[in-house]
Amino acid sequence: MDEQNLVGENNVKTEQKNNSSMRNFILLGAAVLVAGAVFGLGVYKVYSKASTDRFSLAVAKVFGLPAVKIGDKKIPYSAYAEDLQAIHTMRAYDKSQRDSGVGPERSPGADLTEDQMNDQVLWRLVNNLLVNEAAQKYGVTVEDKDVQNLKAQMLQQFKDEAAANQELTKRYGWDMSIYEQKVMRPFILQTKLAQKMKEDPQVKKDLQTQAEKTLEEVKNGADFAALARKYNADSTAQTGGDLGWFSKGEMVPEFEKAAFSLKKGEVYPTLVQTTYGYHIIKLDDKRVEKIKNAKGQMVDTAQVRASQILFKFPDLLSFLDSSIKNGNIKLYLKVHNPFAELNAQAGKTSSGSQQ
Repeated sequence: MDEQNLVGENNVKTEQKNNSSMRNFILLGAAVLVAGAVFGLGVYKVYSKASTDRFSLAVAKVFGLPAVKIGDKKIPYSAYAEDLQAIHTMRAYDKSQRDSGVGPERSPGADLTEDQMNDQVLWRLVNNLLVNEAAQKYGVTVEDKDVQNLKAQMLQQFKDEAAANQELTKRYGWDMSIYEQKVMRPFILQTKLAQKMKEDPQVKKDLQTQAEKTLEEVKNGADFAALARKYNADSTAQTGGDLGWFSKGEMVPEFEKAAFSLKKGEVYPTLVQTTYGYHIIKLDDKRVEKIKNAKGQMVDTAQVRASQILFKFPDLLSFLDSSIKNGNIKLYLKVHNPFAELNAQAGKTSSGSQQ
C-alpha cells in the first residue's frame, strides 16, 4: 500500500472514530437529559403531590428523597409513602366493615380525613426515629424472644397464623413479617425504653440536684415565675407555675400537705417529691369559701392558691415532646404539618422546603 492510500485510510478511521465519539456523546447527553427529566418529574410528584404510585416510590428510593428531617437525621419518603398506603387501606377496610353493619368501635378509622392520616403517619415515623436514637443511648434493644412473646399474644385472637396474615392483609396490605417490622418491633422498643427511662436512677439524681439548686435560687430571691416558665414541663409553664385555687382532696397527698401548711407568700423549705417529680411550692394566697358538699349542703371550705416549679421525672412522652420541640423538624412535603405548632413555640417552623 502506498503512502497516499495509507494516509487516506487513516483519515477515514479518524473520521469514523470522531463520529463514534460524537454519537456516544450525544447518547450520553440524551441519557442525562432523560435521567434529569425522570428525576425532576419524580421530585415534583413526591414533593408537590405526595404521590404514592410506583414511579414516585421508585424515584424516591433511587435518589434517597427524604420526607422529614430532624436535626441531621432524615426519614425517607419511601417509608412515608408505604405507611400512607397502609393507612389508606385500613380506612377503606374500616369503611367496608362499618357499611356491613359492624359498630364504630370495630371500625375506628372509617372517618379519618386525609390530613389526619398524614399526621398519624408523620408522628409515627418521627417518634420511631427519636425512640431508636434514645434506645441506642440507653442500650435498649429488641430481642427475638420479645417479638415471639408479643406475637404469641396477638395470635391468641386468631385461629392460626394464616388467619392472622389474612386479617393483616385486608386491614393494612401487610403480611406478618412486615407487621412485625413496622409495628411490633417499634412497639416493643418503645415499651422497653419507657421502662428504662422511668427507672434510671442517675437521671433522677441529676434532676434532684438541679431542683435543689433552683430551690436555693428561690430562697435567695430569684423570680419564682420566671424559673417556673423555664423548668416546668406542663401547662403551668405558661402561667409562671400558677395552679389556681384548690381545696383538700384535689391534689396528690404529698403536694397538698405541703401547700396547706404554708402561710401566704411562703415557699416550702424543702423539695416535695410526688409520683410526678420534685416540686418547689409557693403559697400565693388562702381563703375560706362556701362550697356545696356531697350532701348538697353549703359548708365553709379552706382553699389555697399555690404555684410550683416542677422538675418532672423522665418519661417517654415528655422526652418525645421535648425532642420534637427542640429538634428543628423540617418537613419537605406540601402536606399538613402536624409539627407546626410545636416548632412555632421553639421558633423553628419549617415546611415544604427541599434540600
